[in-house]
Amino acid sequence: MKRPTLHTLAASLLMVLALSACNLVQETTPTLDSNLIYTQAAQTVAAALTAQVVTLQPPTVTAPVVEAGPTSDPSAPTDNPSTPADTPAPATATPAPSETPTAQPSATPTQGLSDTPVACTDQVEFVKDISIPDESVMLPGETFVKTWQLRNTGDCTWTTAYAVVFAAGDQMGGTSPQSLTSQVAPGATVDISVEMKAPGTPGEYRGDWKLRSPGGAIFGVGSKGDGAFWVKITVEEGADELNLGGPTWRDTLDSGSNWYLLNTPNTVFSIDNGRMELLAKNPDAAEEWGLSNRPSMEDYYLQATFVTGETCEGLDRYGVLVRAPDPNQGYVFGFSCDGRYRIYAWDGQTYTPIQEWKSAAAIKQGPDETNVLGIWLDGSTIRLYANSRLLAEFTNDQFDEGQFGLMVGSGDTTDFTVFVDEVAYWELGD
Repeated sequence: MKRPTLHTLAASLLMVLALSACNLVQETTPTLDSNLIYTQAAQTVAAALTAQVVTLQPPTVTAPVVEAGPTSDPSAPTDNPSTPADTPAPATATPAPSETPTAQPSATPTQGLSDTPVACTDQVEFVKDISIPDESVMLPGETFVKTWQLRNTGDCTWTTAYAVVFAAGDQMGGTSPQSLTSQVAPGATVDISVEMKAPGTPGEYRGDWKLRSPGGAIFGVGSKGDGAFWVKITVEEGADELNLGGPTWRDTLDSGSNWYLLNTPNTVFSIDNGRMELLAKNPDAAEEWGLSNRPSMEDYYLQATFVTGETCEGLDRYGVLVRAPDPNQGYVFGFSCDGRYRIYAWDGQTYTPIQEWKSAAAIKQGPDETNVLGIWLDGSTIRLYANSRLLAEFTNDQFDEGQFGLMVGSGDTTDFTVFVDEVAYWELGD
């Protein structure tokens, strides 16, 4: 067997050293495993999605803010330093731009996350009549202002775009639609007025009114919103419509020459500054009257103008005596200071009511007021007037002829005083 030569040993040693060098290079630069690359990429995507969670805020009507979502630019740097910048993420890891959450503002703010506008509800309640209560008596063609008080019982605020509108019946010249003049919040009340004119023909009239929203919806009172608030009047002829012409007789009371000036422990009549003063000294005393010296008459229309004094309360009262066959009999017609009227027959012993005290809007109440009292006597027909408005009509034939006089009485006031400016009458022909 041959022994290796020196050259052979040297060559072998060089080969061993070369192989060792190769092994050292392989240990310092390991070969990349393709499975590891994809595992790291998936972890990077998961970490990026976890770090960029989108938080939805409740929508507002001003500036909706959406927190930053995952970028759709694959070249943008990530927050994970272990992911190579040139390592592409799977296409499904980045939402498309259309999937980015946004908050939409709503026209009407709502609760919670809903951004759908919620419509409000219109409702109205009738509270009361401020003017012209039902059955008010009007003269033909008389103008008036009807005022209702209403309450907003819905949850919409009534603006000036809302209007009151005529709904049915007799419009009586009222403007429709007529816009509200101010806003009315839910729960608040408002007075709504419409100027009208009474029809020219006597009769009963009613006009129904409702409200209209800016969108054109008509609504009224009641649980279903289909009821109306209304104006209801009675048109009757007045003294001005009697066409009587000039009076048969008139006294402006510059003197007391046409009267028996009463002077009793309770009542005093006197002339002062072109007026007759009627004084009732004691409250709750009986009414007393003094006659004129005019002759007895059958059928006529009598009118007297009264002015109340500084104090006029309750059943303090004044008026006339008519068709008096003697000073202690006849029909007694009077007004009270609280706006009522009464007529009765008195035969010297018995009180016979024709109409007990009844309120009338035509009678002005309280002190320092002027009221024109009128009474029509034609056969058994008796018509009563206040300030040219017909109050009532009756049939009574207890007295058919007599003189007339002036009456006063106190119900509440010591030294109650009322003044008479003028008295006139018109004799009625056949």
